[in-house]
Amino acid sequence: MSLRILQVLLPEDDLDRLQEIFDEHGVSHHWCAPLGDARIRTDAIIAAEGNEPLLDALEEAFQDREGFRLLFLPLHATVPRLEPDEDEEEEDEGDLGGKGGLPASMREPEEAVGSKGSRSRINREELYIELDKSSRATPYYLIMVALSAVVASAGLVLNDGAVIIGAMVIAPLIGPSLGLSFATTLGDLQLGRAALLASAAGVATAFTVALLAGIVLDVDPMVDQIFGRTRLTYEHMALALAAGAAGAIAMAQGAGVGLVGVMVAVALLPPLANAGLLIGEGHWDLGGGALLLVAGNVVCVNLAATVAFLVQGIRPNSWWEEGRRQKAVWTAAVLWSLLLLGLIFVVWFAWGGEAPNLSD
Repeated sequence: MSLRILQVLLPEDDLDRLQEIFDEHGVSHHWCAPLGDARIRTDAIIAAEGNEPLLDALEEAFQDREGFRLLFLPLHATVPRLEPDEDEEEEDEGDLGGKGGLPASMREPEEAVGSKGSRSRINREELYIELDKSSRATPYYLIMVALSAVVASAGLVLNDGAVIIGAMVIAPLIGPSLGLSFATTLGDLQLGRAALLASAAGVATAFTVALLAGIVLDVDPMVDQIFGRTRLTYEHMALALAAGAAGAIAMAQGAGVGLVGVMVAVALLPPLANAGLLIGEGHWDLGGGALLLVAGNVVCVNLAATVAFLVQGIRPNSWWEEGRRQKAVWTAAVLWSLLLLGLIFVVWFAWGGEAPNLSD
C-alpha cells in the first residue's frame, strides 16, 4: 500500500477540532510541532488511496482559518512497520472484505465506502496537480510531440511496427487528453482551456511534421502500416474507448502519465502521422480517411476517459461547484455522444464498418 505524510498547518486553537476529525476518520499515527506565532504543524501518516473524505472534512472545517494549508508528501517506508491496533485484531480476523488488519490510520472511513468512489484511487488534488502540469503546451511538450511524429513517420514509411511503438512511448499526448476529461468531471474551465489548447497544439505539431515528411519522402500508401490506418472501423473505436478508459483508471491509481501514455498514444499518434504523410504525398482520399480515424479516436478517448473519471467518483468538494460540474458533464456527454453517433453513421454507410483491404 502506498503511504503519504499529510501535513496540516493551522492555528493552535484548532488543535482540538483537528483531533476530533482525525478520530472520526481513524487517523491514529500523527504528531504535532509548534511553528511559532500561535501556529502548529501536524503530520499524519495516511494511505495514498481513499483519503479524500478526510481531506474534504479538513478543508470544510478549516478553509476560512488564517494560515490553514494541507501538504502531501510521499512516504516510501516507515520503521517500525505499522501494526494493527490490538482492539481491532479480533474484528479484522472476521473481516473478509479485504481490510487485512490495517491500523486505524490506514483504514478508509466507513462513510467513504461507495459514497464517492474514492476508496481505491488517489485524491483529486494529487490528480489535479499531475494533470495540470501535463496539460500545458510547453516547449518541452511540443518538442517531444514533434520528435515522436518524426519517429512515427519513419516507422510508417519503413513499415516497421517496432519503430511505431517507440514513437508512442515518447509521445506526451496523454496529458492534455486526460486533462480535458478530468476538467470536465470537475467543471474546471481553466484546466479545460489549457488542456484543449495543448491538445490542439500537439495535434497541429504532429500533423505538420508528418505533412513535411510526406512532401520530402517517397510514401507508398499500399504498405500494411499505412494502408491499415486509412479507414475508421468499429475495431478502431473499441480500441480508442479502451485506451481512454485504461488511461483514466491508471492515472487515478497514481500510475502517472509516463507509465500510461502509450494507452492513449496508440489511438492518436500513428493515424495522425499517417494522415500527414498521405496528404503530403498527395493521396487526399486516403489522407482524409486517416483524418476521420483521428477524429473518431479523439472522440472515443475523451468520452471513455470522462466516464471512467466519473465512475471513480471524481467530484468537486464545494457544493457551489457542483452545478457547474453537472453542466460541464452534460455538455460534454451530449457533444461526444453526438459526434460518436455521427462517426458511426459515416462508418456504416461509407464502407460498412469493414477494415480497408488491399484488394479493394
